[in-house]
Amino acid sequence: MLILVLIIAGAIVSLLVPYGTVIVIGIILGLVVDNYRNTLYLREDIRAIKNHLGLMNNKESKEYEFDKEFKQVDQLSSDQMSVINKRIEAELEKESKKNKD
Repeated sequence: MLILVLIIAGAIVSLLVPYGTVIVIGIILGLVVDNYRNTLYLREDIRAIKNHLGLMNNKESKEYEFDKEFKQVDQLSSDQMSVINKRIEAELEKESKKNKD
């Protein structure tokens, strides 16, 4: 019933207001984007709950941990990133020396 009322209101607005169609399309697009964003948050919450309860299989668990680490790395400051990069470079140099020997 509510959807029917919204459709009728959208049709009236699009007919009476000069740019009513653009306004209605903008409102619909905004609602779709908001629904998509809320769905992503719900999905992340469900994944966190499944991981906490131990209901994930190995593949899902590894993917969840990778995503979690990726988000943490994305939020690091430049100083922390430079320290991590130096550690990685040192490890790569050690591995290259081992491979040469």
